[in-house]
Amino acid sequence: MIIFTVILAIIAIAGFAVTTALRRSFDPTDRYEKQAQKRVSIVRVAIVGVCLAIFGIATLICGIKILDQTEIGVVKIFGKVDHTISGGLNFVNPFTDTVELMDLRVHVKESSFASYTKDAQPVTASVEYQYELSPGNAMTVATQYGSYEILETKLTAAAEERAKIVFSRYGAMTLLETRSTLSAQVWEEFNELEELFPVHFTNVVIKDIDFSDAFEAAVEAKMEAEQNALRAENEKQEAITRAEQAKEVARIQAEAAVEAAKGEAEALAITRDALANMPDVYIQSLYLEKWDGKLPQFITGDGASVMIAPDLE
Repeated sequence: MIIFTVILAIIAIAGFAVTTALRRSFDPTDRYEKQAQKRVSIVRVAIVGVCLAIFGIATLICGIKILDQTEIGVVKIFGKVDHTISGGLNFVNPFTDTVELMDLRVHVKESSFASYTKDAQPVTASVEYQYELSPGNAMTVATQYGSYEILETKLTAAAEERAKIVFSRYGAMTLLETRSTLSAQVWEEFNELEELFPVHFTNVVIKDIDFSDAFEAAVEAKMEAEQNALRAENEKQEAITRAEQAKEVARIQAEAAVEAAKGEAEALAITRDALANMPDVYIQSLYLEKWDGKLPQFITGDGASVMIAPDLE
């Protein structure tokens, strides 16, 4: 705006000088030249008027600041923080005022860093954090940091240091086992940053954790050994279970055989007792069961007789 004003002033001065020179070159006693001198004066006034009009319009246009609802502007007068302007139509002095725009939306940043665990294992990780600036802290940012970009640079460095503090509290294996809870612990550390920086954190997530190739190979070997041991233990337990099941089956079969033998012995004893107590009756009953209803036949001859018994089969 200042450069434009200077250019406009130069044009006005040049026009004024040219018209003045023209007026002086005319003969005031000549009626025609006198009329020409008046026309030159009119032109000079017109030039000045046009320059003033252009200056006024340019000043108005340059002084208008339209901000989005998600923005806030910090107005500095000759470099000194004075006040803020919010979303909508605003007007500032384009010659003395400068406006520092700041975004009020949630910012999402991802930062990668290298650190060491409690047991001196090197680790690289990345943390994603979300934060926002409240409108009331805009002037604080402009006063203490000069610009929002400087605030973000310092905030990123502080966030990385806080994340490193959490990682240094645990050994490498513990980090792997408690990975799901690391984000919450880092978030707690970031909440303390709100006392140092004029921002509010809305979310913190640990995204990646990478160890050295040697450590990852050792972890993989350990996990494989544990899986093999677990597999062997499972196979052992399955073998024990199968042996116990076979033993139980054998026991049940033996008990069944004993019970069957006892039943047969008892049946034989009953039969024996029955034969002992009623031999004739039992034999007769057997005979009757086999008898086909035919009576015995007798064959006589030469003073002797032979009985032919019926077929009992």
